[in-house]
This record gives sequence, structure tokens and C-alpha cells, in this order.
Amino acid sequence: MVKVLTLDDYAKAHARASSSLKIWQAIVQSASWSCFNDVRATFGSADMVRLPNGRSIVVFNIAGNEYRLITAIHFTPQNPRRGRVYIREFLTHAEYDKNDWKERH
Repeated sequence: MVKVLTLDDYAKAHARASSSLKIWQAIVQSASWSCFNDVRATFGSADMVRLPNGRSIVVFNIAGNEYRLITAIHFTPQNPRRGRVYIREFLTHAEYDKNDWKERH
């Protein structure tokens, strides 16, 4: 499950990412992931990042590595279709590289 309005807002603000976000959304909405390895099988460039607070988030490259979509994924191994993907933040590659986003999550 993905909050569509959030993605639509990002697509409007970053027109170059619009089609990539729509493709990402369609793939995620039909996905059935029980663990990060399943995500990686779908999106080979996805990265799991451990934050200073100990939490892990999953970062997706969007629009040919021009943007980063930061998500929290709640896996439900017993029933992968019930898992949830929460959009945390959408950044340009340059914003992401500053690493200050890690303190916000």
C-alpha cells in the first residue's frame, strides 16, 4: 500500500521524476514482499540504510539515479500482500548526499 497523494505531490514538484514515480508506484502496489531480499529482487538498486536511531529504511533510486525516495517498509512475512510501504521523504541526489536527512527519520 502506497499513499498516492504523497507521490502525486512529489511528481508535481519534480516533473522529471513523474513517470518514474508512477512506474515505481505500480510495481510496489502489485508487489508481494516478505523481506528486503524480495525488494532487492524487484529493484536491484534499492538500499537498506540503518539510521543513527537504529531503525532501517529503504532508499530507492528514481529517474535514473537523479532522485532518492526514502521509505519505511513494514514487512509481513506470513502474508506479504499485507505489508506496507510508507513514504518518508523524496530528495534530489544532491540533497540525499548531504546526509542530514538521516537525522529527520
